[in-house]
Amino acid sequence: DAMRIDIPDQSRVIARYGEAEQVCTCLEELAELSIAVSKMHRMKNQDSSVVGTYYNLVEEMADVLIMIQQMKLIYGIEDHEIQTMVNRKWARQMKRMQIP
Repeated sequence: DAMRIDIPDQSRVIARYGEAEQVCTCLEELAELSIAVSKMHRMKNQDSSVVGTYYNLVEEMADVLIMIQQMKLIYGIEDHEIQTMVNRKWARQMKRMQIP
């Protein structure tokens, strides 16, 4: 499964609010995602209704993906650089699991 999500250009958002503000917003969104993952994990373990928790998790994931796009623009990170790192990390994980 290749991840392909189209995120609109974030240049205007960064220009409007400024780089420093968007970096802070990124940190906030990452924290919110962490909380959403924790809640989802707890809810699944309690066999409770997870519908609202699920949609909150999806929303926070979307927010973080948008912020990652902004961080790429702010710091000049190219997609191929991220892909290279993903490939390295995947290969390292497969080696740990002793999978060729």
